[in-house]
Amino acid sequence: MGLFETKYGCFSADGSEYIIKTPRTPKPWVNILTNGKYGLVVSQTGGGFSWETHSEFNRITRWHQDLIQDNWGKFIYLKNNKTGEIWNPAWMPVKTELDSYECRFGFGYTIFKSTYKEVEVTMTMFVPNEHSLEIWNLEIENKSKEEVDLSIFTYFEWVLGSSADHHREFHKTFIETFFNDEINGITATKRLWEIPLGDRGHWNIEYEFNGYFATNQKLAGYEGDKESFIGNYGSLQNPKAVNESRLTNTVGKWNDSIASLMINMVIQKNEKKNAAFYLGLERKIEDIKPIISKYLTPEQIRDALSEVKQKWENLLSTLEIKTPDEAMNLSVNKWFRYQAIACRLWGRTAYYQQSGAFGFRDQLQDSLVFLPIEPKSTENQIRLHARHQFEDGQVLHWWHPITETGLPTNMTDDLLWLPFLIFHYIDETANYEILNFEEPFYNSNVVSTLFDHMKRAIDKVLTRLSPRGLALIGAGDWNDGLSAVGLEMKGESIWLTEFLYLNLKRFEHLLIHLNKTDEADYYKEKSNQLKENFDKYAWDGEWFYRATKDNGEKIGSHINEEGKIFLNPQIWSVISDIADKDKQKKAMQAVAENLLKKNGTLLLVPAYSKPDKYIGYLSRYAPGRRENGGVYTHAATWSVWAFALLKDNLNTYESYKRLNPILNGMNPDEYVAEPFVTPGNIDGIDSPNYGMGGWTWYTGSASWFVKVVVDWILGIRASVDGLVIDPCIPEEWDSFSVKRMFRGTEYRIIVKNPHRSGKGIKSIKIDGQEHFGNVILCKDKNSVTVDVELG
Repeated sequence: MGLFETKYGCFSADGSEYIIKTPRTPKPWVNILTNGKYGLVVSQTGGGFSWETHSEFNRITRWHQDLIQDNWGKFIYLKNNKTGEIWNPAWMPVKTELDSYECRFGFGYTIFKSTYKEVEVTMTMFVPNEHSLEIWNLEIENKSKEEVDLSIFTYFEWVLGSSADHHREFHKTFIETFFNDEINGITATKRLWEIPLGDRGHWNIEYEFNGYFATNQKLAGYEGDKESFIGNYGSLQNPKAVNESRLTNTVGKWNDSIASLMINMVIQKNEKKNAAFYLGLERKIEDIKPIISKYLTPEQIRDALSEVKQKWENLLSTLEIKTPDEAMNLSVNKWFRYQAIACRLWGRTAYYQQSGAFGFRDQLQDSLVFLPIEPKSTENQIRLHARHQFEDGQVLHWWHPITETGLPTNMTDDLLWLPFLIFHYIDETANYEILNFEEPFYNSNVVSTLFDHMKRAIDKVLTRLSPRGLALIGAGDWNDGLSAVGLEMKGESIWLTEFLYLNLKRFEHLLIHLNKTDEADYYKEKSNQLKENFDKYAWDGEWFYRATKDNGEKIGSHINEEGKIFLNPQIWSVISDIADKDKQKKAMQAVAENLLKKNGTLLLVPAYSKPDKYIGYLSRYAPGRRENGGVYTHAATWSVWAFALLKDNLNTYESYKRLNPILNGMNPDEYVAEPFVTPGNIDGIDSPNYGMGGWTWYTGSASWFVKVVVDWILGIRASVDGLVIDPCIPEEWDSFSVKRMFRGTEYRIIVKNPHRSGKGIKSIKIDGQEHFGNVILCKDKNSVTVDVELG
């Protein structure tokens, strides 16, 4: 019996797969498969693309974004040579009506299983842990009463380098393909790599890799030319080569280069046969055959897939929750952490957005997901970002691996996420030694400690205060869409003032721990001044306004006709604790009354109906879409945190529950997006598509969703002194449990709620022994059992 079943699909009983029942989902639903270096995106129809290291600079296969047709991908055709019938196991692009269809998205793999005229095809796609390739493993079973004579054709188009090949007549002239007997397939390379590298002008270096596509079956033909495959004025839905059952064995420098392999297969009744295809990338041609040889047999392929599954099981098993809310369990235990790691940190690409770059603030926040799993990975992310900081404390807003080029901007919040992450890392590990780790600056060979890196970030932001002593918004704070509010470096950000205050207070406490009392006093004075200015200027009567433009005009104020109230300054007034308690409560009451809607908290209301060039591109979105009055999921997760800090059980849970895509996905024709990952946004009340999700997978909300649920609803969170037990759950819950690794010890925490309070600690026992206080730390034990009673 599937979980959360709709007419389009459901979760498997154990929650580790999402099973799609029809290729006609409301929008393309995709899976991200990656080992951290090589990856692919695959949709429920077989659409998608492949890359290594950088999805835009080192794209392997051609794909163009079309979420209506989803007609770009890597396809397999089957042809019954007796009847002439042609179909695809994943439905596209022929779109023959299949007798049965199922697509199973798992962690690190995707399985298509379909039947047509009693021929059942199971196609498993995955990326092995150790090599830069993907495997398409086909198992074909003849369930009819007579033998079937099949031909199998593959098809995709080579890119090999920059994904920006819309001018195909230009880009195709640099690609060269070869047939390679040793690997039983095609190799391809490119005489131009269209990225900013080299020492002799623009676009003047060779592509450094060799793409390859091979099979473990005897070939009946191959094709490297698009026109030969589909025919002049032909189509992928009705390709000439498949109709004629013939490939021309064309390769070379003068084609619109593709990779198609043909194999013939006669299958007796009730017989099964296998075929595998290998798509990958290597720097040296001679390295390809030894790699393929590790995956030639069905047994080798099965073992490699088992290793992939085991890798994800090991990663995800260090944190497990069991609550009365099964949607919460599925999202936290499995799917959203997979999303944060596979898509945001490793792939950095999806269907709605393809990036490949590292965002300074973005992947730092995403790496929070690793803290209860593998803190070393968070540490590595911190160090990577420190290397992209300038000596004066500024940072690259984003940068590209491979070229190491990036964008320096006056975006003002990026800098502070470095100290923010270091504080959270220390909370998890109590490893203050991280402060002594040394990393160079981006613009020099000067090497300095991470302590110095974080200090320079804070000091730089302190130089960017207005005459009123509030933080300047510059080219945007966390909200990139406020892109023109402070271009003259006069506009102020209330949210950034709050975020700066939080970092100053944490830095002050860190300095006290390090016995740097004079410096602690200095930053304490700075935070006190900031709070004094905030108290004087930020309150708007019923809530905190959002910002001032360069001309001093407020946005997010009751005096505005549009954009009257914004979410972030309200919730962060609580999170940062900069505001007085009565104003925190009033601000969150305003959130509950104005912004908390059926799909979570909106980013602002009312939406802007007219562009405002002194606000920026936020005001140019359609009303109710994305940051312009939609639910922007990243910020909406923070609402849970803020309500929990105020111990508002009802709104804490409601702001989580209304946001959860698993629950929103139960109305799939309204929601349209995948129900198993977080969306970047959900259309708000000013949109005719109110409740429609979009921008899935590639969103910073996944890691935060997990964190606010575990840390602030269930209330099991790290601090330097130990694990804090501080739930804020629905009063009607009987109990819940959390299994969590913390500093080498597995904590099995069982929380009971017999008095229906949902909060407050009545008692804690550790391995049966009474414990006083709500912070626990057990050293030199492999595992402990913690019993908690609320009341």
